[in-house]
Amino acid sequence: MPTTVVSFIGTGQKVSPQDKRSSYRTTTYRFTRPDGGEFLQTTSLFGTALIRFLQDIGTPIDRWIVLGTSASIWSELNQTLSHPDEVVEQYCQLDDRVIARNVDAAVLQNWQQVLNAHSSSLDIRLFLTGEALAAESQQQIARALFENIPRGNDVAFDISHGFRHQPVIATFLISLMRWTHSIQRVSFYSGVFEARQGDMTPVLELPICQKLVDATEAAAILNVTGNYEPVARCLNRDAELAWFWENTNQLGNARTQAQQLRNRTTDYADVVEAQLAALLNDRLQWSIRGTFADRVQQSANTAIQRSDYFRAIILCYEAILIRAGNILDSTADPLNYQTRQQAERDLFSRLTGVDRELFCDLQHTRNACAHGTRSDRASVQQILRNPRDFRNLIERAFHLYGRLPQLL
Repeated sequence: MPTTVVSFIGTGQKVSPQDKRSSYRTTTYRFTRPDGGEFLQTTSLFGTALIRFLQDIGTPIDRWIVLGTSASIWSELNQTLSHPDEVVEQYCQLDDRVIARNVDAAVLQNWQQVLNAHSSSLDIRLFLTGEALAAESQQQIARALFENIPRGNDVAFDISHGFRHQPVIATFLISLMRWTHSIQRVSFYSGVFEARQGDMTPVLELPICQKLVDATEAAAILNVTGNYEPVARCLNRDAELAWFWENTNQLGNARTQAQQLRNRTTDYADVVEAQLAALLNDRLQWSIRGTFADRVQQSANTAIQRSDYFRAIILCYEAILIRAGNILDSTADPLNYQTRQQAERDLFSRLTGVDRELFCDLQHTRNACAHGTRSDRASVQQILRNPRDFRNLIERAFHLYGRLPQLL
């Protein structure tokens, strides 16, 4: 997968501040290769070291987006070129502007063209976004990333330089872009200059960030849709069949799968995984309820809590039928369609007054939702006008569910 590298660059330090033609202070960055070996790169700009490292380990980089201010050390981007001496004149002109802290968009655009003319494969894009202290500057960062990171690319983030809040803003933008731009993998690298030993600066890769992004999205999907597959995936568990059976109301089969998942997702030493396991176990709480009817009712309750109105009304109605059928004939098969039909007839014949009207509202609301039709009942038309009345119907139906043994 092609990778876009994103860097913020700050202001550098001259070796001899009194000499404007002095070189910038450098350090040797120490990367750890995937095979455990080391990769060393001496430079004044971490982003150039990161580019070299990623190229060294075979990461296909097709674009480098660099964001900074009018005082950032844009001139040092020449280090990414194989022959930086070819652009000495342009380098000196730009560095004068850097020292004067007055690099503007036109100057930066010209420097971008110079760099790309001498870069064999890397598309370099430079953006004067400012310090991100004001809303407009923050918008410029968002615009630069939204408009210049290709859809489907991986992103490698250089968070070593610039103001500390700038990478924070961009990190949240990248999280959104996982959905708007189909970004799957995000990696974060930081040259920890404060932890250097002599002239050697360790580079920290932060895989926990990718893990947290995945975990956050999985938890959000679970909360919004009830789908626990992504959470299980973060725990290295396969929940496809369990979710399929539950989502198609095959709760008997789903229960076995759900119980197995709960039994296998315990005692995690990793704190992130422990939190996800707790979410998953709570989500699958329905599978340990005592009776089949209770499990269906619990699933309906879970659905209404996450505003899944369609699933809530279907399951709530079926839970009442199942419980009524079991009360009236404990030997009848609750999975049999005729058993449900008989339970429905018995409920209409035995319930009276407000209870019968409630059950009738529940049935008509279920039918209207299932078939996309308009009910002739004025009370149901009101229920379907707003979520508050719909939720109230479900709550009253749950109360009816609890009183069925006394009513039947």
